[in-house]
Amino acid sequence: MKKAFALLLCAVLSLSMLSACGGSTQNTTEETAETEIRLDACGLAYTIPQSWTTEENVNLIPTSYAQPEDSVYAVIRYDYAPDENMEALNDTSSTVPVDELMAPLVEFLVVRDGQETADSAVAEFNKFNSKQELPKQDGFRFYFLTDPSTGIDHLSKDAQEVYKTLAEDLPTLYKSVETFQPDEASVAEQASKQGELFGFISTDLEGNAIDSSIFADYDLTAVNFFASYSYPDINELKELESYYQTLQAEYPNVNFVQVIIDTPGNEAEAKILAAYEENGVTFTGIMPDKAMASWIVDNLKGLPTTIFIDKDGRIQGDRIEGKQTADQYLEATKEMLDNL
Repeated sequence: MKKAFALLLCAVLSLSMLSACGGSTQNTTEETAETEIRLDACGLAYTIPQSWTTEENVNLIPTSYAQPEDSVYAVIRYDYAPDENMEALNDTSSTVPVDELMAPLVEFLVVRDGQETADSAVAEFNKFNSKQELPKQDGFRFYFLTDPSTGIDHLSKDAQEVYKTLAEDLPTLYKSVETFQPDEASVAEQASKQGELFGFISTDLEGNAIDSSIFADYDLTAVNFFASYSYPDINELKELESYYQTLQAEYPNVNFVQVIIDTPGNEAEAKILAAYEENGVTFTGIMPDKAMASWIVDNLKGLPTTIFIDKDGRIQGDRIEGKQTADQYLEATKEMLDNL
């Protein structure tokens, strides 16, 4: 496969509210690579070693996030993955733990001044054997972390050699680092925007991969939350199926899915699949991932509950709580469409 060197920092999924550190970077190709990185939100600028863009069998996977209210204000980490592991990394159905497919190469850690001994900061420090402090700024301390405490023995012999070659240029990277006052306002703004998004990466009840990209295919998606333990005492499945069929026939720009909050789990999955068969359900049932499960705990007061999500993944309007008829759901959908 082609050597990939992605410098566009991306937000990672987490149970807490995270926002990506904004800055000046660009995607790269095998022929060209932007190596001058400036992350205004995080207060960091540095130059990626040129050799990292030319070495064979190199896939550097960046992760960045900022947490406006946390002791650890920002993390920017580059993980190395060899070509041989990229297929598994890109396969959402792969059961191989991500940590076994790559190894941390370097992490920039931004900690609020005086919070160096906080649990979240210590947890980050403990992931690495080497900790070098960078120039501090008002209210912030910056660290350059290398030599992962988990080692690299889980990588193949060839991959270990490439990793060691990349690590030889870490002193050059360290010397290039510039720190400055982080742009806290932009982080707060990004965190607010991300908090409005409803994102997930999971599987449906049939075991097929599914994620929040499904929202982009429709102007509006109704998402109903239910649980296998509520059935059959609470049962609106036939009404929901009727609603879904009406959407398919009359409102092709609107989709409907159901989230079963007590899945995954063999007993819950078997019970709800049997319920689907009994009630002639043809819509998609989704099992929540950790991020969605956290949202459910924080936001749902009871079951069933239905929300509407637009094509950008943003929750729209008020939630619908309790059982409804197909006509009631359809009327709420029409109102929501009128307000988009």
